[in-house]
Amino acid sequence: MDIRYGKPFPPLDGGEGKGDEKFDLVDLFSQLFLRSNGDLRQTLEWLRRISENQGFINRDRTFEDMMDELESKGLLRRDKEGFDLTPAGDQAVRETIFERVFKGMGKGLRGSHNTGKQGKGGDRQPETRPYTFGDDFSDLDFNTSLKNGLKRGGEAAGISEEDFEVYEREQLSGCSTVLMLDISHSMVLYGEDRITPAKMVAMSLVEFVRRHYPRDTIDVITFGDEAKEIAADKIAHVSVGPFHTNTCDGLKLAQTLLRRRKNPNKQIFMVTDGKPSAVFDRGRLYRNSMGLDPLVLQKTFAEGRNCRKNKIRVCTFMIAQDPYLIEFVEEFSQVSGGKAFYTGLDDLGEFVFVDYQAHRRGKIR
Repeated sequence: MDIRYGKPFPPLDGGEGKGDEKFDLVDLFSQLFLRSNGDLRQTLEWLRRISENQGFINRDRTFEDMMDELESKGLLRRDKEGFDLTPAGDQAVRETIFERVFKGMGKGLRGSHNTGKQGKGGDRQPETRPYTFGDDFSDLDFNTSLKNGLKRGGEAAGISEEDFEVYEREQLSGCSTVLMLDISHSMVLYGEDRITPAKMVAMSLVEFVRRHYPRDTIDVITFGDEAKEIAADKIAHVSVGPFHTNTCDGLKLAQTLLRRRKNPNKQIFMVTDGKPSAVFDRGRLYRNSMGLDPLVLQKTFAEGRNCRKNKIRVCTFMIAQDPYLIEFVEEFSQVSGGKAFYTGLDDLGEFVFVDYQAHRRGKIR
């Protein structure tokens, strides 16, 4: 990790305290791998230092024992130069981050069904959600509903409507999504790490779509001075640089990717913490960080209108409260016919996942 744009010794979630029974080696490794932008050498160095400081290394457990455990689990492969991350290790990182994000959301994802009801779609899915008025009782998950009743008040309490769970159904029409990640310098400005939570949500959304909506597609791009497509499996390697925010180029690339997709429903999820401050103009990169530049706005709004014309839904998730950002996003949402969500880093995951499911069911929030 470049010390200029990231913390050399990152704080972590969970596993604090000597002898904490919550300590999970794979979870700790995964968090560090994400924060190191996929730098395995840096990850292992942080792991060693944190383990020493937190008392995870002692007479009964050495750092080499921890390496042996990661190797035995298939995450690492030892060679003459040291260690390499295996494909299984890469998958383990994605799955661990996915579980961490969902655990942090609790029941928020499953329970947010504000209006309307889901009609009969395609095949029944393994996941369930709380029953809402109008749901078809043929989709009732009897086992889970019964367990909910027993947990709530025991056998004597019986089952009430609040205990009912129904199976989801896959929609017959697919959805294509492009996820835009802001990698401008402000994502780690003033010591606040905004890029790591954004990457966690991005990785989790990709995993979520793959697990539950295999007919959907999701592409990922980063945008700083310019926009670039990245492999969905390489989100952990994304790093912030000394970049401006070229939102316009990101929207252009997103539309290009969506034109290749055959799904009828198309959308762009844009995660950003700053107003647009750069565009390409007559073959050169034009940059202006001061206020809302007319040229930057003109070109960015033009892409927003193109999205609206092509029936591409744009959702902007703002993870900062910069007045210029709010002013831009509100006007951009009107121009593009899209939506804006004011969310902090802690709520980002829930906002993204709930909106993805709500849109897929044709719900309006």
